[in-house]
Amino acid sequence: MNRLLSPNETKFWLLDWTAPMNSIGVIERAGGASPVSSDRFTLPVVRVGRQSRPRWGETAMPGVVERESVASGRDWLAAAERLQNIRIGTEGHPPWHAVIQDHPDGATLIFAVNHALTDWRTCVHVARCFLAGVEPGELAPACEELLPPSSFSDRAAATLLDGWWTSRAGARWEALGLTQLAAAFPPPAPTHFAAQCLTAEATARLTARCEAEGVSLNNALAIALRDAMAPLASVAHSVDMHRFIRPPPEPGPGLAVAHVFTPLAAGEFWEAARDNRAALFEAIRGGGAGDALLQLPRVLLGKMPPREAAAMTITGAPTVGARNGVDAKEDMELVLSSARGGGGILILSYRRGALQFVAGSPAGEPEVPLPAIVERLAAAVA
Repeated sequence: MNRLLSPNETKFWLLDWTAPMNSIGVIERAGGASPVSSDRFTLPVVRVGRQSRPRWGETAMPGVVERESVASGRDWLAAAERLQNIRIGTEGHPPWHAVIQDHPDGATLIFAVNHALTDWRTCVHVARCFLAGVEPGELAPACEELLPPSSFSDRAAATLLDGWWTSRAGARWEALGLTQLAAAFPPPAPTHFAAQCLTAEATARLTARCEAEGVSLNNALAIALRDAMAPLASVAHSVDMHRFIRPPPEPGPGLAVAHVFTPLAAGEFWEAARDNRAALFEAIRGGGAGDALLQLPRVLLGKMPPREAAAMTITGAPTVGARNGVDAKEDMELVLSSARGGGGILILSYRRGALQFVAGSPAGEPEVPLPAIVERLAAAVA
Protein backbone atom coordinates (compact mmCIF):
# COMPACT_ATOMS: atom_id res chain seq x y z
CA MET A 1 0.00 0.00 0.00
CA ASN A 2 1.01 3.66 -0.39
CA ARG A 3 2.22 3.21 -3.95
CA LEU A 4 1.58 5.91 -6.50
CA LEU A 5 -1.39 5.41 -8.75
CA SER A 6 -0.34 4.15 -12.17
CA PRO A 7 -0.94 6.32 -15.25
CA ASN A 8 -4.21 4.55 -16.05
CA GLU A 9 -5.41 4.64 -12.45
CA THR A 10 -4.51 8.32 -12.30
CA LYS A 11 -6.50 9.02 -15.45
CA PHE A 12 -9.66 7.75 -13.78
CA TRP A 13 -8.78 9.57 -10.56
CA LEU A 14 -8.44 12.84 -12.50
CA LEU A 15 -11.84 12.22 -14.03
CA ASP A 16 -13.13 11.62 -10.51
CA TRP A 17 -11.44 14.83 -9.32
CA THR A 18 -13.72 16.88 -11.57
CA ALA A 19 -16.87 14.84 -10.84
CA PRO A 20 -17.51 11.41 -9.30
CA MET A 21 -16.28 8.59 -11.56
CA ASN A 22 -17.44 5.27 -10.19
CA SER A 23 -17.77 1.66 -11.25
CA ILE A 24 -21.15 0.23 -10.33
CA GLY A 25 -21.30 -3.54 -10.04
CA VAL A 26 -24.81 -5.00 -10.26
CA ILE A 27 -25.54 -8.59 -9.25
CA GLU A 28 -29.06 -10.01 -9.26
CA ARG A 29 -29.78 -13.31 -7.55
CA ALA A 30 -33.08 -14.92 -8.44
CA GLY A 31 -34.72 -16.41 -5.35
CA GLY A 32 -32.76 -17.58 -2.32
CA ALA A 33 -31.48 -15.51 0.55
CA SER A 34 -30.73 -11.83 0.29
CA PRO A 35 -27.07 -10.82 0.20
CA VAL A 36 -25.38 -10.04 3.51
CA SER A 37 -22.13 -8.10 3.90
CA SER A 38 -19.30 -8.61 6.41
CA ASP A 39 -17.32 -6.13 8.48
CA ARG A 40 -14.16 -7.89 7.27
CA PHE A 41 -14.59 -6.48 3.77
CA THR A 42 -12.16 -3.60 3.07
CA LEU A 43 -10.92 -1.67 0.04
CA PRO A 44 -8.09 0.86 -0.40
CA VAL A 45 -8.74 4.54 -1.08
CA VAL A 46 -6.85 7.29 -2.86
CA ARG A 47 -4.92 9.87 -0.81
CA VAL A 48 -3.06 12.90 -2.11
CA GLY A 49 0.55 12.75 -0.96
CA ARG A 50 3.91 14.37 -1.67
CA GLN A 51 4.07 16.62 -4.75
CA SER A 52 0.25 16.45 -4.83
CA ARG A 53 0.38 13.01 -6.40
CA PRO A 54 -2.36 10.45 -5.66
CA ARG A 55 -1.39 7.31 -3.74
CA TRP A 56 -3.22 4.23 -2.55
CA GLY A 57 -3.79 4.07 1.18
CA GLU A 58 -5.95 2.57 3.89
CA THR A 59 -8.95 4.09 5.59
CA ALA A 60 -10.71 3.54 8.89
CA MET A 61 -13.93 4.92 7.43
CA PRO A 62 -16.56 2.21 6.84
CA GLY A 63 -18.42 1.64 3.62
CA VAL A 64 -22.09 2.52 3.33
CA VAL A 65 -24.88 -0.07 3.10
CA GLU A 66 -28.46 0.78 2.27
CA ARG A 67 -31.27 -1.76 2.15
CA GLU A 68 -34.62 -1.23 0.52
CA SER A 69 -37.64 -3.13 -0.74
CA VAL A 70 -38.64 -2.45 -4.34
CA ALA A 71 -41.48 -3.60 -6.54
CA SER A 72 -39.42 -5.14 -9.32
CA GLY A 73 -36.06 -6.69 -10.09
CA ARG A 74 -35.66 -3.98 -12.73
CA ASP A 75 -35.58 -1.13 -10.21
CA TRP A 76 -31.79 -1.39 -9.91
CA LEU A 77 -31.18 1.06 -12.77
CA ALA A 78 -32.36 4.14 -10.88
CA ALA A 79 -30.19 3.20 -7.89
CA ALA A 80 -27.18 2.69 -10.17
CA GLU A 81 -27.73 6.09 -11.75
CA ARG A 82 -27.86 7.69 -8.30
CA LEU A 83 -24.64 5.99 -7.18
CA GLN A 84 -22.81 7.45 -10.17
CA ASN A 85 -22.95 10.84 -8.52
CA ILE A 86 -21.65 10.13 -5.02
CA ARG A 87 -18.09 10.57 -3.74
CA ILE A 88 -16.40 7.33 -2.75
CA GLY A 89 -12.94 5.81 -2.69
CA THR A 90 -10.95 8.95 -1.87
CA GLU A 91 -9.68 10.40 1.37
CA GLY A 92 -12.50 11.69 3.55
CA HIS A 93 -15.14 9.61 1.79
CA PRO A 94 -16.45 6.04 2.23
CA PRO A 95 -14.43 3.37 0.40
CA TRP A 96 -17.58 1.91 -1.18
CA HIS A 97 -21.36 2.31 -1.19
CA ALA A 98 -23.79 -0.59 -1.50
CA VAL A 99 -27.53 -0.67 -2.08
CA ILE A 100 -29.28 -4.01 -1.51
CA GLN A 101 -32.72 -4.25 -3.07
CA ASP A 102 -35.17 -6.95 -2.00
CA HIS A 103 -37.89 -7.68 -4.54
CA PRO A 104 -40.29 -10.49 -5.50
CA ASP A 105 -37.70 -12.07 -7.83
CA GLY A 106 -34.95 -12.24 -5.19
CA ALA A 107 -32.33 -9.63 -4.35
CA THR A 108 -30.09 -7.26 -6.28
CA LEU A 109 -26.82 -5.70 -5.12
CA ILE A 110 -25.80 -2.35 -6.58
CA PHE A 111 -22.21 -1.84 -5.45
CA ALA A 112 -20.25 1.37 -6.15
CA VAL A 113 -16.47 1.75 -5.99
CA ASN A 114 -14.11 4.35 -7.39
CA HIS A 115 -13.31 3.56 -11.04
CA ALA A 116 -9.60 4.14 -10.40
CA LEU A 117 -9.73 0.95 -8.33
CA THR A 118 -11.63 -1.44 -10.61
CA ASP A 119 -12.57 -2.25 -14.17
CA TRP A 120 -15.35 -4.58 -15.39
CA ARG A 121 -13.62 -7.79 -14.35
CA THR A 122 -12.42 -6.63 -10.94
CA CYS A 123 -15.58 -4.74 -10.02
CA VAL A 124 -17.54 -7.97 -10.45
CA HIS A 125 -14.92 -9.70 -8.30
CA VAL A 126 -15.12 -7.23 -5.40
CA ALA A 127 -18.93 -7.19 -5.54
CA ARG A 128 -18.97 -10.98 -5.29
CA CYS A 129 -16.56 -10.82 -2.35
CA PHE A 130 -18.85 -8.31 -0.65
CA LEU A 131 -21.76 -10.73 -1.03
CA ALA A 132 -19.66 -13.57 0.36
CA GLY A 133 -18.36 -11.45 3.24
CA VAL A 134 -14.71 -12.15 2.41
CA GLU A 135 -11.69 -9.97 1.72
CA PRO A 136 -11.32 -9.17 -2.00
CA GLY A 137 -7.54 -9.70 -2.05
CA GLU A 138 -4.55 -7.42 -2.40
CA LEU A 139 -4.53 -4.49 -4.81
CA ALA A 140 -2.98 -5.63 -8.08
CA PRO A 141 0.32 -4.10 -9.21
CA ALA A 142 0.13 -1.41 -11.89
CA CYS A 143 -0.96 -3.17 -15.08
CA GLU A 144 1.37 -0.98 -17.17
CA GLU A 145 4.30 -2.60 -15.37
CA LEU A 146 3.01 -6.13 -16.03
CA LEU A 147 2.18 -5.87 -19.73
CA PRO A 148 4.67 -7.33 -22.20
CA PRO A 149 6.55 -4.87 -24.47
CA SER A 150 4.51 -6.14 -27.44
CA SER A 151 1.46 -4.41 -25.92
CA PHE A 152 2.87 -1.01 -26.97
CA SER A 153 3.86 0.41 -30.34
CA ASP A 154 5.53 3.54 -28.94
CA ARG A 155 9.26 2.80 -28.75
CA ALA A 156 9.50 5.17 -25.81
CA ALA A 157 6.90 3.22 -23.79
CA ALA A 158 9.38 1.74 -21.30
CA THR A 159 11.08 5.11 -20.78
CA LEU A 160 7.75 6.87 -20.30
CA LEU A 161 6.54 4.32 -17.77
CA ASP A 162 9.82 4.21 -15.86
CA GLY A 163 9.79 7.99 -15.66
CA TRP A 164 6.25 8.07 -14.26
CA TRP A 165 7.41 6.94 -10.83
CA THR A 166 10.24 9.49 -10.45
CA SER A 167 10.45 12.69 -8.41
CA ARG A 168 11.09 14.57 -11.64
CA ALA A 169 7.68 13.49 -12.93
CA GLY A 170 6.24 14.53 -9.57
CA ALA A 171 7.74 17.97 -9.90
CA ARG A 172 6.25 18.34 -13.36
CA TRP A 173 2.90 17.09 -12.05
CA GLU A 174 2.94 19.65 -9.24
CA ALA A 175 3.90 22.47 -11.61
CA LEU A 176 1.09 21.70 -14.05
CA GLY A 177 -1.57 21.46 -11.34
CA LEU A 178 -4.69 19.37 -11.26
CA THR A 179 -6.83 21.79 -13.28
CA GLN A 180 -4.52 21.66 -16.29
CA LEU A 181 -3.97 17.92 -15.98
CA ALA A 182 -7.69 17.21 -15.83
CA ALA A 183 -8.17 19.35 -18.94
CA ALA A 184 -6.56 16.53 -20.95
CA PHE A 185 -9.86 14.64 -20.60
CA PRO A 186 -13.47 15.39 -21.61
CA PRO A 187 -15.41 17.51 -19.12
CA PRO A 188 -17.91 15.84 -16.78
CA ALA A 189 -21.64 15.59 -17.26
CA PRO A 190 -24.20 13.57 -15.31
CA THR A 191 -25.20 10.37 -17.11
CA HIS A 192 -28.75 9.16 -17.71
CA PHE A 193 -29.17 5.40 -18.19
CA ALA A 194 -31.76 3.38 -20.08
CA ALA A 195 -31.95 -0.40 -20.50
CA GLN A 196 -33.51 -2.77 -23.00
CA CYS A 197 -33.39 -6.57 -23.21
CA LEU A 198 -33.76 -8.93 -26.13
CA THR A 199 -35.72 -12.10 -25.61
CA ALA A 200 -33.76 -15.28 -25.01
CA GLU A 201 -34.80 -16.48 -28.47
CA ALA A 202 -33.65 -13.26 -30.15
CA THR A 203 -30.39 -13.44 -28.21
CA ALA A 204 -29.77 -16.98 -29.47
CA ARG A 205 -30.46 -15.93 -33.07
CA LEU A 206 -28.14 -12.93 -32.86
CA THR A 207 -25.35 -14.93 -31.20
CA ALA A 208 -25.61 -17.69 -33.80
CA ARG A 209 -25.58 -15.19 -36.66
CA CYS A 210 -22.52 -13.41 -35.25
CA GLU A 211 -20.70 -16.73 -34.99
CA ALA A 212 -21.68 -17.66 -38.54
CA GLU A 213 -20.49 -14.29 -39.84
CA GLY A 214 -17.20 -14.48 -37.93
CA VAL A 215 -17.73 -11.39 -35.77
CA SER A 216 -18.30 -10.60 -32.11
CA LEU A 217 -21.42 -9.03 -30.65
CA ASN A 218 -19.42 -5.83 -30.20
CA ASN A 219 -18.60 -5.69 -33.92
CA ALA A 220 -22.25 -6.13 -34.84
CA LEU A 221 -23.22 -3.50 -32.30
CA ALA A 222 -20.71 -1.06 -33.79
CA ILE A 223 -22.43 -1.27 -37.17
CA ALA A 224 -25.87 -1.00 -35.58
CA LEU A 225 -24.61 2.23 -34.00
CA ARG A 226 -23.39 3.39 -37.40
CA ASP A 227 -26.83 2.92 -38.91
CA ALA A 228 -28.88 4.21 -35.97
CA MET A 229 -26.68 7.23 -35.23
CA ALA A 230 -25.54 8.43 -38.66
CA PRO A 231 -23.18 10.14 -39.43
CA LEU A 232 -21.21 8.34 -36.68
CA ALA A 233 -17.74 7.71 -38.14
CA SER A 234 -15.98 5.75 -35.39
CA VAL A 235 -16.53 4.08 -32.03
CA ALA A 236 -14.33 3.45 -29.00
CA HIS A 237 -13.99 -0.08 -27.61
CA SER A 238 -12.95 -0.95 -24.08
CA VAL A 239 -10.13 -3.50 -24.09
CA ASP A 240 -9.48 -5.90 -21.20
CA MET A 241 -5.68 -5.71 -20.86
CA HIS A 242 -5.75 -8.35 -18.14
CA ARG A 243 -5.73 -11.09 -20.79
CA PHE A 244 -2.29 -10.01 -22.02
CA ILE A 245 -0.64 -10.31 -18.58
CA ARG A 246 1.19 -13.58 -17.94
CA PRO A 247 0.99 -14.96 -15.37
CA PRO A 248 -2.29 -13.25 -14.50
CA PRO A 249 -2.41 -11.37 -11.17
CA GLU A 250 -4.13 -12.96 -8.22
CA PRO A 251 -7.84 -12.06 -7.94
CA GLY A 252 -8.26 -8.67 -6.32
CA PRO A 253 -9.06 -5.04 -7.03
CA GLY A 254 -7.08 -3.38 -9.79
CA LEU A 255 -7.42 -1.61 -13.13
CA ALA A 256 -6.40 -3.16 -16.46
CA VAL A 257 -8.56 -1.54 -19.12
CA ALA A 258 -7.74 0.59 -22.14
CA HIS A 259 -9.63 1.97 -25.12
CA VAL A 260 -9.08 1.95 -28.87
CA PHE A 261 -10.98 3.61 -31.70
CA THR A 262 -12.15 1.85 -34.86
CA PRO A 263 -13.60 3.43 -38.00
CA LEU A 264 -17.06 2.39 -39.12
CA ALA A 265 -16.84 1.12 -42.68
CA ALA A 266 -19.60 1.73 -45.18
CA GLY A 267 -21.39 -1.10 -46.91
CA GLU A 268 -23.49 -4.15 -46.10
CA PHE A 269 -24.06 -4.80 -42.39
CA TRP A 270 -22.14 -8.04 -41.89
CA GLU A 271 -19.33 -7.15 -44.24
CA ALA A 272 -18.88 -3.89 -42.32
CA ALA A 273 -18.97 -5.82 -39.03
CA ARG A 274 -16.13 -8.04 -40.29
CA ASP A 275 -14.21 -4.92 -41.27
CA ASN A 276 -14.75 -3.61 -37.75
CA ARG A 277 -13.46 -6.86 -36.25
CA ALA A 278 -10.34 -6.64 -38.42
CA ALA A 279 -9.79 -2.98 -37.50
CA LEU A 280 -10.17 -3.73 -33.78
CA PHE A 281 -7.79 -6.68 -33.99
CA GLU A 282 -5.19 -4.64 -35.84
CA ALA A 283 -5.49 -1.74 -33.41
CA ILE A 284 -4.84 -4.02 -30.44
CA ARG A 285 -2.13 -6.08 -32.16
CA GLY A 286 -0.44 -2.88 -33.28
CA GLY A 287 -0.19 -1.60 -29.70
CA GLY A 288 -3.00 0.94 -29.83
CA ALA A 289 -4.54 -0.19 -26.56
CA GLY A 290 -1.20 -0.15 -24.75
CA ASP A 291 -0.32 3.24 -26.18
CA ALA A 292 -3.58 4.63 -24.77
CA LEU A 293 -2.10 4.03 -21.31
CA LEU A 294 0.77 6.43 -22.07
CA GLN A 295 -1.31 9.60 -22.31
CA LEU A 296 -0.49 10.99 -18.87
CA PRO A 297 3.24 10.12 -18.98
CA ARG A 298 3.38 12.09 -22.24
CA VAL A 299 1.63 15.00 -20.56
CA LEU A 300 4.33 15.06 -17.89
CA LEU A 301 6.94 15.37 -20.65
CA GLY A 302 5.23 18.49 -21.91
CA LYS A 303 3.63 16.68 -24.84
CA MET A 304 0.01 17.46 -24.12
CA PRO A 305 -1.89 15.27 -26.64
CA PRO A 306 -5.06 16.49 -28.28
CA ARG A 307 -8.12 15.37 -26.39
CA GLU A 308 -9.80 12.58 -28.35
CA ALA A 309 -13.48 12.40 -27.54
CA ALA A 310 -15.51 9.26 -28.20
CA ALA A 311 -18.92 9.89 -29.69
CA MET A 312 -19.84 6.35 -28.55
CA THR A 313 -18.02 3.78 -26.43
CA ILE A 314 -18.87 0.07 -26.39
CA THR A 315 -18.04 -1.74 -23.20
CA GLY A 316 -19.12 -4.67 -21.07
CA ALA A 317 -18.45 -8.38 -21.02
CA PRO A 318 -21.30 -10.30 -22.64
CA THR A 319 -19.39 -13.59 -22.25
CA VAL A 320 -18.75 -13.08 -18.54
CA GLY A 321 -21.00 -16.01 -17.63
CA ALA A 322 -19.01 -18.45 -19.73
CA ARG A 323 -15.68 -17.14 -18.43
CA ASN A 324 -16.49 -17.12 -14.75
CA GLY A 325 -18.84 -20.07 -14.35
CA VAL A 326 -21.93 -17.96 -13.76
CA ASP A 327 -25.30 -19.38 -14.75
CA ALA A 328 -26.61 -16.47 -16.81
CA LYS A 329 -30.13 -17.95 -16.69
CA GLU A 330 -30.28 -17.32 -12.95
CA ASP A 331 -27.98 -14.34 -12.32
CA MET A 332 -27.41 -10.93 -13.83
CA GLU A 333 -23.94 -9.43 -13.54
CA LEU A 334 -22.88 -6.17 -15.11
CA VAL A 335 -20.85 -3.06 -14.44
CA LEU A 336 -21.86 0.49 -15.28
CA SER A 337 -19.70 3.58 -15.47
CA SER A 338 -20.39 7.17 -16.43
CA ALA A 339 -20.33 8.28 -20.05
CA ARG A 340 -17.10 10.24 -19.58
CA GLY A 341 -15.39 9.62 -22.91
CA GLY A 342 -17.00 12.69 -24.43
CA GLY A 343 -20.14 10.99 -25.75
CA GLY A 344 -22.50 8.12 -25.06
CA ILE A 345 -21.75 4.64 -23.77
CA LEU A 346 -23.35 1.29 -24.54
CA ILE A 347 -22.87 -1.55 -22.05
CA LEU A 348 -23.53 -5.21 -22.88
CA SER A 349 -24.52 -7.86 -20.35
CA TYR A 350 -26.91 -10.78 -19.90
CA ARG A 351 -30.03 -10.98 -17.76
CA ARG A 352 -31.40 -14.50 -17.32
CA GLY A 353 -30.04 -15.71 -20.63
CA ALA A 354 -31.12 -12.65 -22.60
CA LEU A 355 -28.79 -10.02 -23.99
CA GLN A 356 -29.23 -6.69 -22.22
CA PHE A 357 -28.19 -3.26 -23.45
CA VAL A 358 -27.66 -0.34 -21.09
CA ALA A 359 -27.19 3.04 -22.75
CA GLY A 360 -25.63 5.98 -20.94
CA SER A 361 -26.23 9.48 -22.27
CA PRO A 362 -24.38 12.56 -20.96
CA ALA A 363 -26.57 15.45 -19.82
CA GLY A 364 -26.88 18.05 -22.54
CA GLU A 365 -26.31 15.54 -25.34
CA PRO A 366 -28.97 13.74 -27.42
CA GLU A 367 -30.16 10.50 -25.86
CA VAL A 368 -28.54 7.36 -27.22
CA PRO A 369 -31.32 5.94 -29.50
CA LEU A 370 -31.43 2.54 -27.82
CA PRO A 371 -34.70 1.29 -29.43
CA ALA A 372 -33.37 2.12 -32.90
CA ILE A 373 -30.08 0.34 -32.18
CA VAL A 374 -31.85 -2.81 -30.99
CA GLU A 375 -34.21 -2.65 -33.96
CA ARG A 376 -31.25 -2.43 -36.36
CA LEU A 377 -29.67 -5.52 -34.81
CA ALA A 378 -32.96 -7.40 -35.15
CA ALA A 379 -33.25 -6.39 -38.81
CA ALA A 380 -29.71 -7.63 -39.50
CA VAL A 381 -30.63 -11.07 -38.20
CA ALA A 382 -34.03 -11.31 -39.91
